[in-house]
Amino acid sequence: MAFNMRLGLLSILSIAVGALGCSKEAPRATGSAGSSSGGTANSSGASGVGGSAAGAAGAAPTSAADCAGKPAVPGRTPLRRLTATEYDNTVRDILADSSAPGRDFPPPSAGSGFSNDADAYQTQLPDVQGWVNAAELLAANYRKAGKLTLACAADAQNCASGFITAMGKQLFRRPVTDDEVASYLARFTAGSSNGGTFEEGLEWVLERMLLSPHFLYRIELEAVGKPVGTPVPLNDYSVATRLSYFLWSSAPDPALLAAADAHQLSTVEGVAAQVQRMMSVAGFTDTLSSFHSQWVQWSDVLGAEKVATTTPVWNDSLKADMIHESELFVKSVFASGGSFKDLLTAGYTFVNPALAQFYGVSYPGAGTDFVRVDMPHRAGLLTQPSILAGLAHPDQSAPIKRGLMVRSRMLCVDPPPPPMGLKIVLPTVTPGETTKERFAAHRSAEPCKSCHVFLDPLGLPFENYDEFGRYRDTDQGKPVDATGGLTMVQSKGMATDATKVPVNGAADLGAQLASLPEAEQCLVQNWFRFAAGHQEENSDACTVYSLLDRFNTSGQKLNDLLVAIATSDSFRNRVEVAP
Repeated sequence: MAFNMRLGLLSILSIAVGALGCSKEAPRATGSAGSSSGGTANSSGASGVGGSAAGAAGAAPTSAADCAGKPAVPGRTPLRRLTATEYDNTVRDILADSSAPGRDFPPPSAGSGFSNDADAYQTQLPDVQGWVNAAELLAANYRKAGKLTLACAADAQNCASGFITAMGKQLFRRPVTDDEVASYLARFTAGSSNGGTFEEGLEWVLERMLLSPHFLYRIELEAVGKPVGTPVPLNDYSVATRLSYFLWSSAPDPALLAAADAHQLSTVEGVAAQVQRMMSVAGFTDTLSSFHSQWVQWSDVLGAEKVATTTPVWNDSLKADMIHESELFVKSVFASGGSFKDLLTAGYTFVNPALAQFYGVSYPGAGTDFVRVDMPHRAGLLTQPSILAGLAHPDQSAPIKRGLMVRSRMLCVDPPPPPMGLKIVLPTVTPGETTKERFAAHRSAEPCKSCHVFLDPLGLPFENYDEFGRYRDTDQGKPVDATGGLTMVQSKGMATDATKVPVNGAADLGAQLASLPEAEQCLVQNWFRFAAGHQEENSDACTVYSLLDRFNTSGQKLNDLLVAIATSDSFRNRVEVAP
């Protein structure tokens, strides 16, 4: 689709230049959701917060004791652009348009965490092309749906002004200024003159609003002029925007904007009340799915291919069922006010007829709905088939992949990379030889031993689950040995011998992780990253330790952790930066 010529070449260039200017941010660190790249921990297994990530300044505190008596001041606040998902959710909720034009936006560069990592979004001209195409489509759809045919059209200017004020507040997530109203009224006049209609004039207005930096970026317009490094409280509308994109990945709803109008978001109590309300709204379920699918990689199952056959047939439908099962499980834990322990140890799941057949159990429901069932041999999130099947090979289980997920996503520690030039060959499935036996060679000699003593003991407890995520007692005709260990973990003495820190099976691993200080801290760090839109840095260390303390004080309640993040000084303030 070509650029909309009504905007004019000069307007397109000014939008592009303005967007590129808005995207000037600090250099980004690289890594993955849950990992330590950017400075959360190191490959030795020693835990800490902060480090060498971009924007970090000074030595990072290495424990909560280092933060005693120090305020948990806000860290770096990058300019955040709407992700494709946030864009689509926003226009769905405001314009009632589910065409999802964001699916055609260029993908972001590799970031240091989740898909909403601000440092992964450096605006280029292809992004601007995508925005222009989307604005044209959405504005035209809105007019064609009759939503710009207003009863007040006989009083064109006042009617248009009312539309600008109402729509602008929703799209910009704050009241529009008088200057903005005047500018958009001029746009309306241009569009409705010379043969144009009232509706076409408003279409031009909507199109331009959708191309405004105040829609595309989350611009926080607080008072400026304070000394660099000084915390600046966010205004109510900025807090509302942070809350809505944290908990819903979408724009504030009318109730949240009304709370901002009434200045109810300038207090901890007001924010906490909104968080509790927002966690009961359907959009929160989507956020839970987004966070957990990236954190523990259950979306990997969508690309997983298998060699053997299973019942039901391994296909996209079964994969989608597995993901929905995991989504329902996480939703259930949060809805019940569950804890980190519940998330990692609960012995139930959700099945429809296809998954009941997969598990080999009777379907207790009616029709095709998902229903909750107690499930033997399942214990919490990490034994969900979506995760186990995604972290497996086409013809066998994958203790290394599963161990890497636990090490990087649950403990926030990245293993050292393989030696340069090392040719990695997957052991061939051999009759009479278990997966654990086939992979034992990696742990017996260098150059593989130093890495695999770090990974394999965390993946081997999942050996009761085959490449489909099905439970098994035997592998190649032999009893499964699902013993492993919490090797190279600081609170466990940094043991390299798995027998010194034993784990026997996935249920035992989940139970031990639920009470492991490193895993508790890693969960807090990951939710902080998701909320802040960047990897934690030295300046964020005391904030993370404060959140960890509140998390433990609450009994590791997951909902309370999200309230703690949203009510923290870091979330409700930004730091003044040099102009």
